[in-house]
Amino acid sequence: MSIIDKYLEIESNKELYQHIFSYKNVLMYPFIRHFLLQRTIENVQGLPPGYDPLHVSAIQKAKYAIKSFWYRLPKKIQSNIVFFGSDISNIRIGESYFNRLTESFANEYPTETVLIELSDKMDYKRPRTYPKVFTNDFLNVVAKIKSKLTPVNSKDIEQIDSFMQLLRQNFNYEFSNNEVWYNIKNMLIDFSKKLPFLFDEYVKLLKNLSPKVIFLEDACYGGRNIPLILAAKELKIPVGEYQHGLISLSHPAYNYSDKLSDCYKWYMPDFYMSYGKYWMENSRIPLKIIELGNPYLFDVISQCGKTIKKEQMLYISEAQTPEYYVKEVIWLNRNLADIGCSVIFRIHPSETSRLQTVYRPIIDAGIQIDMQPLYDTLKCTKYIVGDFSTVLFEAVSFDCFIFVRDTSSNRENIDISHFNNIQSLEELVENIKLKKYKKTEPIDFWADNWRIKYHNLIDNNMF
Repeated sequence: MSIIDKYLEIESNKELYQHIFSYKNVLMYPFIRHFLLQRTIENVQGLPPGYDPLHVSAIQKAKYAIKSFWYRLPKKIQSNIVFFGSDISNIRIGESYFNRLTESFANEYPTETVLIELSDKMDYKRPRTYPKVFTNDFLNVVAKIKSKLTPVNSKDIEQIDSFMQLLRQNFNYEFSNNEVWYNIKNMLIDFSKKLPFLFDEYVKLLKNLSPKVIFLEDACYGGRNIPLILAAKELKIPVGEYQHGLISLSHPAYNYSDKLSDCYKWYMPDFYMSYGKYWMENSRIPLKIIELGNPYLFDVISQCGKTIKKEQMLYISEAQTPEYYVKEVIWLNRNLADIGCSVIFRIHPSETSRLQTVYRPIIDAGIQIDMQPLYDTLKCTKYIVGDFSTVLFEAVSFDCFIFVRDTSSNRENIDISHFNNIQSLEELVENIKLKKYKKTEPIDFWADNWRIKYHNLIDNNMF
């Protein structure tokens, strides 16, 4: 039984689907589902949220507003295929940035595809390798301003209060304080005010673009994606989601109760494009699944010749416990030095602000912070150590020796039997000294022939 199953029992409660916003009778639950379940899992496992709150000055906010206006989607543009993604997925290649999740798809139909991306920490990576990249952040800026000037609908307040009472009485977890419930209520109030505006604007945007299909990153997360999904459904435009990273039987966005009401599916994408069979066996989503593969990984591997592996270990951060990572990285670097093995540290994309704060001791110790494209690092790296992460599976394709700690959290999220299991860093160092390790077989992590499958999907309208 997965850690999340106990908390999914709330989805069998019929009252959950009776709480709606006054605008178009939109369900409340899809807006807060992922937040509630994710915070619950973090509390159960004693982990802090994986992302630090963003602190920006008034000047930075002004610059962001100007840039979001400058990069906004032009009014006179149409496209058959639209990808909604994030600037956080952009990696630097030469002098330009390439979106590792969407750009391979875009290059298959360059005259028909538009990319629309949210900013990364209120900024944008430019210039881009793909010419038709825009942002819809300006729409969110305007929505935020309008929401501050809009009173809350009194009927919505009644519904929100009733919904909160239902959750607090029936949810199978008791939080140590009221912070989560406080945040959920504020989120619902915020969505109550923004929903009419965002829905109308997304309808206008999609009518302007006239796409045959849209692809939306994180669509199964609900929340801020709901107005766009609802607008697409109103216009009968199919919505797909492309896999962006690790999913597991404990991932809130990709695991649903078998008693989930059919009405919830209106707030979800119509189909999901997965990396391969392994990932779908480790999720429970009530959607049509297309095992498409990992385009960027496939293309890099197919173009990659033999490379010389360095005696180096890549330590992967998952952003949850930064102070703990600092101690471990410094300890590993010191204890592997006598066998000529260096350690490099790779931060999570959300952690750049930590480089000059919590991660400063790593830099001061002379340990390299790996900031180059991940696959360039994997090509020349011999050892990998980390907790549950897509990187572990990607490293398999680059013939790395991969070590994973045998912890309840890792067992909950991945099948650790595929990798070299360790109980401690001391055991890791000893195993490397004795060459006591194995390589992982790729099995069914990554489906083949993504191009053929994607062309079939688009050309034959297999949505």
